[in-house]
Amino acid sequence: MNKWASIARLQLLLLGLFLLCLGATQRVYAQPNLSSLGSIQADTSGLAAMQEGLEVLGVNPWRWAGRSSWGAREVSTDSLLRWEHYTDGYTFWAQRRYVIAYELGTVGRPSGHYVQGFGPGDQTVYLEGIDLSNPITGLPELQYVPIYKVSSIQEQSTHRLRSDWRIRDYYLINPISTLNYDESSFTYRNLEFGVGHNFSERNHLELSFWDRRAGGDYPASELKGSQVFAKGYYHLSNTLRIDAWAANNSLEADESFGYSNVPEAFPFSEYGPSPRRSSVSSRSSRSDWFVRLGHRPDSGSVAQSSLQLGRTTHEFTMPFGTDTTAWNIRSLWFAGATTLEGTNWGLSAEGRWSGFTNRAGSDIGFHSIKQSNWWESNANLQGYWQVMPMASLRMGVEQVLSGDRGVALSGWVGLDLNRKDTRADIRLGQGTQLRSIQEEYWTSNSWRDDELDVGLNNSKSMLQQSQYISASVDLWSERFLSVWVNARYSIESGTALLAPSEVAGDGMRIYYANEHSFWSTSIGLDAHSSKWEYGLSATAFNRGNGQIQSQSAELFETDMQFRIRSHAFWKGYVFERAAYTKMGIRVYGTPLASRNLAFDTSAQWWSVHQNGLAVQPAFLRADVEISSRVRSMMVFLRWENVGQGFLGPGYFGADSFPMPSRRLVVSIKAIFRN
Repeated sequence: MNKWASIARLQLLLLGLFLLCLGATQRVYAQPNLSSLGSIQADTSGLAAMQEGLEVLGVNPWRWAGRSSWGAREVSTDSLLRWEHYTDGYTFWAQRRYVIAYELGTVGRPSGHYVQGFGPGDQTVYLEGIDLSNPITGLPELQYVPIYKVSSIQEQSTHRLRSDWRIRDYYLINPISTLNYDESSFTYRNLEFGVGHNFSERNHLELSFWDRRAGGDYPASELKGSQVFAKGYYHLSNTLRIDAWAANNSLEADESFGYSNVPEAFPFSEYGPSPRRSSVSSRSSRSDWFVRLGHRPDSGSVAQSSLQLGRTTHEFTMPFGTDTTAWNIRSLWFAGATTLEGTNWGLSAEGRWSGFTNRAGSDIGFHSIKQSNWWESNANLQGYWQVMPMASLRMGVEQVLSGDRGVALSGWVGLDLNRKDTRADIRLGQGTQLRSIQEEYWTSNSWRDDELDVGLNNSKSMLQQSQYISASVDLWSERFLSVWVNARYSIESGTALLAPSEVAGDGMRIYYANEHSFWSTSIGLDAHSSKWEYGLSATAFNRGNGQIQSQSAELFETDMQFRIRSHAFWKGYVFERAAYTKMGIRVYGTPLASRNLAFDTSAQWWSVHQNGLAVQPAFLRADVEISSRVRSMMVFLRWENVGQGFLGPGYFGADSFPMPSRRLVVSIKAIFRN
């Protein structure tokens, strides 16, 4: 009680400081956003400073059509991302509001998240049209996203949560060099440098190298990886542009399989924890390339059509045993999209076809997925009709067709209201989802698919089904103080759950659940002025057991997950306007002990439960941040877990995977224009 009383006092102090300084605020103004042009944005209302060095000759900058017309929301923009520090895409996900994060503690590992009630297997992420889903597990691979290059993120929720990430473009005739460097205690280090050049107003070439290290805070947690990246574009005319992309990623990681210490007595020390495995490591790699042709009606319009051809390779091996998931996948994919809009209506169509080949190679003994070839196609049609100036009716249909896993069909309808001070939407829908290749073709002796249980006959051909309703409301979003709330409720059948078999020595087993319910709700407020920012939010999530086909249903019992987030920042010029600085504190935690999601390392699977009935204690994390910008250079400092030992001993991101102890992270971001 004392700890949470101190939390309440801390919140009141943050809010009091914010309101106190509000009286000194003279005006509130919006900051123009030139991020689509790749400019270095100053934090002032003066357009002249923002346009420093910006020179576009002959060709209007290319803009890809966003998904906002189809009900998607802008999650982040270039002007916001530049003031934050994210070690990879999973870290960005974990720090967002309305997210329940299950982090594995070390950058580069496939953390899990519940985002508005969508679990790890219900999320799809596209990076410039590249599907980042793993072809075996179906989980998004955010560890390969070059986060410093991202300029915008949009998100749309239907029967799955879809995110579209865009990389920034530069339209400067002069060469550009970039440097991003992060470092902290233990062995964490992140280095990325690149060069870009527009040889004329029509073309651009960019090359970069990304090297990273992590771990060292606990035994058997070291990780190192690299990425070689290249992209370019060429304007064939004022209405046609061709893009090319190539990226090669590699990661080598120690695999601890989690730590065996009791959560309540976990030492949060590099000397105390006991890894379950101390001599196992994994190797993974991913490479992508694509060529894309885009079309826009005229030089002042956004691009409305595109054709894209690409190839992706995935490799993963962890020579621990024959029950370890491993793969060597080659895929060829083709995608196309187009939109058609009138005065008060619009239609959007997307199509994608992917063919996969599994090549076992020399380590075939460790490959538990024996399927050698498969294909999958996806068609998505969406539309909107503005029935009145402040209301739009939206709808969508999606069909996924596979060669051997059946056909999945989904549909939804929604209503959006947008007035001066109020934005609201409601969605109703139902859908089916194909089971992952891992669920369908797992052949390990220690993994068993519980397909013969009564009530779920022939479960191998069964699709995951869901019926859902979701709603959100934003009040005064364009004003000094805004309030928002969102909620989602879903009932699912055929949900795959992983747990130890009821038969001793029979390894892990996949169980299924009928009428498996999920609900999630979030509420918060945000306030901002020219000098201050303040935010407070709370998120709750719960998963019901439903009719689980198991005598040991208690293995899947979970508590309500609850998270609070708050931040307070001051921002303004210092040193006689030589630097623009932002400083403040972030608070993240939960007052409830709960059972977290578990990550099965050998299967690379986010299961509902893994290690008995372990309960993770309540926790509170506080981070102090200072960021400062001098022209085109950013310096970022973050004291993570600064209250460890005072507000609590530490915390677990996921079952048996502790988060790092207190540490100072230093980051430098610089752009040099020759």
